[in-house]
Amino acid sequence: MSQEHLSLLAAIIAEKGITHAVVSPGSRNAPAIIAFSRSGRLNLTSISDERSAGFYALGMAQQLGRAVALLCTSGSAALNYAPAVAEAYYQKVPLLVITADRPVEWIDQGDGQTIRQQQLYANYIRKSFQLPHNIDNKSNEWHFSRMVNEAVDRTLFPAPGPVHLNLPLAEPLYDLNLNPEIRDIRLNALVPVEHHIPESVMHELVTQWNKTGAKLILAGQLPPDNMLEQWICKLADDPSVAVFTETTSNLHVPGSIRCIDRSIEGITYEQMTGYTPDILLTFGGAVVSKKIKALLRKMQPAQHWHINPDPDDFHLDTFQSLTLTIPSEAGIFIRQLAAAVTPVQSDYRAHWQLLSQRHLEKHNNYLANASFSDLTVFETLFRLIPDDTHLHLGNSTPIRYAQLFEEASRYATWSNRGTSGIDGCISTAAGAAAIGRHPVTVITGDIGFFYDSNALCNNHLPPSLRIIMINNGGGNIFRVIPGPDRFEELEPYIETSHQFNAEGIAKNFGVKYYSVNDKASLLKILPAFYGAQPDNQPVLLEVFTPAVTSAETLRNYFKFIGS
Repeated sequence: MSQEHLSLLAAIIAEKGITHAVVSPGSRNAPAIIAFSRSGRLNLTSISDERSAGFYALGMAQQLGRAVALLCTSGSAALNYAPAVAEAYYQKVPLLVITADRPVEWIDQGDGQTIRQQQLYANYIRKSFQLPHNIDNKSNEWHFSRMVNEAVDRTLFPAPGPVHLNLPLAEPLYDLNLNPEIRDIRLNALVPVEHHIPESVMHELVTQWNKTGAKLILAGQLPPDNMLEQWICKLADDPSVAVFTETTSNLHVPGSIRCIDRSIEGITYEQMTGYTPDILLTFGGAVVSKKIKALLRKMQPAQHWHINPDPDDFHLDTFQSLTLTIPSEAGIFIRQLAAAVTPVQSDYRAHWQLLSQRHLEKHNNYLANASFSDLTVFETLFRLIPDDTHLHLGNSTPIRYAQLFEEASRYATWSNRGTSGIDGCISTAAGAAAIGRHPVTVITGDIGFFYDSNALCNNHLPPSLRIIMINNGGGNIFRVIPGPDRFEELEPYIETSHQFNAEGIAKNFGVKYYSVNDKASLLKILPAFYGAQPDNQPVLLEVFTPAVTSAETLRNYFKFIGS
């Protein structure tokens, strides 16, 4: 492929709205990096670790709402994108993943840094394209332009997600025309559409809604959306409607149940009848709470309406009660529904609110006497982290602790819940912070931090990035969930108990470092942690907590709430 066509690739993706590219150094992709750089229309960020680069691009794309390009060399470099590609697929975040490759005739012929890259991400990609190596006539050029156009469009339609372009480049790689002539750029545009429900169908759904005295709305993971929030608030202004949200729902609905795990703890089989909805309405991505999934599967609502425009999810039946899929954007359908329904006299919402209030009182009583532990650290953080912060929550304990505190819901919150892995949480937050719209705080556990510590090997970390690492000496989630703590293999093999700290890592990468090991020092250090830094550095706060006490405190918390 000529330098002219690499420049054409850069020009097409820029014309179609891509503004940022995250590149990783390599030889096979160097001609494309040069073309992207010299286009003058793409903002390039260079990150050497492809796994971190993939998540960094994911964080940028979350904030931009459009695709970010990734560009790497051939071989195992492309495989290192896979965790971020899978996360983007399940979280529905647009990425354009470009992997340099050798020409097809040299695959499996003993050449170095060569693997089978076609269809590399087959199970976790919206579509894959093998770009042509030789573009030597108008028909081939038309084919090339058509594929690049489609690839960018498929990152957003019919649903957002990652798309793969495999880019074969032959040697010599550096015999470049540095001032290529770009011929006419062929663009194929897509008209955006809104999928409205036909009036006759809407009338039938509104009729069912209006005659039902128990409706439960459950929102999964969503980006902040003020218009959607307004229509949900209108729909929720009805005593027969209970709204359940999580921190990652990014919805602020008066009277909603925001701490699901805390609120439903201890509901018995005999009590379920009074809480079971006649209609369950769901939308958004992943739901964090395992407890609500288990409860709704037992309840078996008579009707479950799920809103999702993605054909891949038309039969997503998380609660084993799906009766109706609504192939529309949530905001469009809920706007139609809210504009037509009427309130129904019922005590259904009040029933849930009363239970939630009782559990809130127990929550406050328990925390008033709780010893220093992970639970009390999160209580302190969610009270004192500045309001304008965007919060990124690592897997697996930080995201779960956040669901226990109403205070956490005041932040715009992000988390890699597509696949729920511990990898990439710091890299994702760094990418989000790089867009620069809001200060970003990422809260992670120690294993997640060390696993993604290469995120700090990055010359582009913004000074607005704050990292809080809860170090309880291992994977403390395995002391909390039922089962692992009964086995002697817990510490050496499951929890991966350790004595590591992050001070040396922070120093090595030029990150300001603080550490605390009790509540008094945490309260004292937070103003400095969030204050301006003399060297304009990002900052890491390591909070050391006792592992056994933290696990016991959380287990006893749920026993107390449910008693």
